[in-house]
Amino acid sequence: MNESPSQTTTRSTQEITILLTAALLLSIFVAIRFGGLWGENDTAVFARSIRAVLDDASLVPPRFAYSNGYGYPALVAFLAQITGLTVTQLQLFGGPLLAFWVILPAWLAYRELIGSPRGATLATVIILVQPEFLFPILRGSHEKFTRGLMLLALYLLVRSILARQQWRRFASFLLAFYLIIYALISFNNLLAISFITAIGLSLLLSLAIRQVAKSRQIGGIEDVETAATRRRLLYTIGTSLILAFFFTFYAYEPARTSIFLIESTTDRMAMLFLEAGEVATNPYGTIAAAWVSLPVYLIITIANWLLLVLSFVLWVSQSVYWWLNRRWPNEPRAVLLWSLYGAFGFLGALSILADVSGAIAANLQHRMFPSFAMIAAPFMADWYVRQRMPTTRTRRIAYVGLAVVIAYLGVVAVVKATNEPMVSNKWTYYTPAEFTGLEWSQQYNPGEDLWSSYDERLESAVGICCGDMPIAQYLDNFGLDPGTRTVLISDDTRVQGERLNAPLPIEGDSLRIYDNGAAEIYRLRPRTPFQR
Repeated sequence: MNESPSQTTTRSTQEITILLTAALLLSIFVAIRFGGLWGENDTAVFARSIRAVLDDASLVPPRFAYSNGYGYPALVAFLAQITGLTVTQLQLFGGPLLAFWVILPAWLAYRELIGSPRGATLATVIILVQPEFLFPILRGSHEKFTRGLMLLALYLLVRSILARQQWRRFASFLLAFYLIIYALISFNNLLAISFITAIGLSLLLSLAIRQVAKSRQIGGIEDVETAATRRRLLYTIGTSLILAFFFTFYAYEPARTSIFLIESTTDRMAMLFLEAGEVATNPYGTIAAAWVSLPVYLIITIANWLLLVLSFVLWVSQSVYWWLNRRWPNEPRAVLLWSLYGAFGFLGALSILADVSGAIAANLQHRMFPSFAMIAAPFMADWYVRQRMPTTRTRRIAYVGLAVVIAYLGVVAVVKATNEPMVSNKWTYYTPAEFTGLEWSQQYNPGEDLWSSYDERLESAVGICCGDMPIAQYLDNFGLDPGTRTVLISDDTRVQGERLNAPLPIEGDSLRIYDNGAAEIYRLRPRTPFQR
């Protein structure tokens, strides 16, 4: 039985409320999981940038300016001023809690792409169980806003296409779209350029469909609709790229610094269009070391693989069906969703090739996958809601089964996104005893390098909570540097060393100079006349 418009509105409101509540509960869990005692590199980097913006009262501070945009540091600095909260509190607790705002732009964008409120709800649920999407938005970084702005831009793009006959509404959506695009650029120019590039590629794919349909003399695609969509996307790409390149090379000086450090022109272009921002490393070498075992890694990332494989199979099947049966879609929505999937999938494939080549960056596919997942989710949801169930009982069984699968995927996604210590060797939490040891060393051993842990968790924690504290003492981590003579060993460090099968960086005759019961500091004995 078809629902009335009022019933549809009521049901949609209920579903959005449930989604917002679920996302808020997830954010609260992440915020309190380690009681604020955690350190993560991007969160620490942005904490320094935000403090620099506050101290210098400038969007481009001389020190610690974020190279890819001023949006996030400026926003958090503003929140700090109006709320009275510290940068540490906003980064540790506000970062996860602000992530739930993504729900509204996601639901709106998916409703327009799919044309169904129920499909929008399902697509939003699918994206929320993707661990590679959850991990960046739950940190104290820009991604919760850049991802939300991308979704909001997609919503406005589709709305403007559908409202082109009403010039006032069209102009309103157009203006709002470009404001959102500029906001996206100011938060992260590389991610914004990659997003605009994907829209451009989707234009090429939609043009390919039109030409194929026309060449085969098929009237499935209405010329007026297609031409209007094509022109709209063409204007969008041109204007958005002008904004992005003006920001990168003229308006915000730090944005072009990292790009010009790359000598090869090809690598510079790849850095712009594939969201790259790091030096090249082995993209796959960390999987075995970062998790207790490969099977565990596959289990907790199963949502990623299911979305990737199933959506790709559906996309290929749909493309082949259109081609063989000469039945091309009439709706601009269907063409746009199909072409967006192909565009983001193509960029994802290029990112994998760039990773394998070791050309410019680390884990490009991890950066590109959230963007791909944002389009694959509505593609999967659109297919599911269009399935015709033979009976009401079958439909109920299908939705109950889907609910069980989603619940399981949600649990393991949170485990992956939070680097749960039970399964992860890449810890982000720390203990009060470890931090007390750091404070003692800062006070009584200033200027001396201190080895702190097998990873950067304590160094990042200091950067988040204490600003410039590391300047008083260099915190060595990972492998022990030859010049480091002082070592912090805690109970958690010993457990982590056993997990990693790594020996403690001290010798049997090392001098214990500090002990608080759960953390100790050792001084390596001198081996040459030049050591002390």
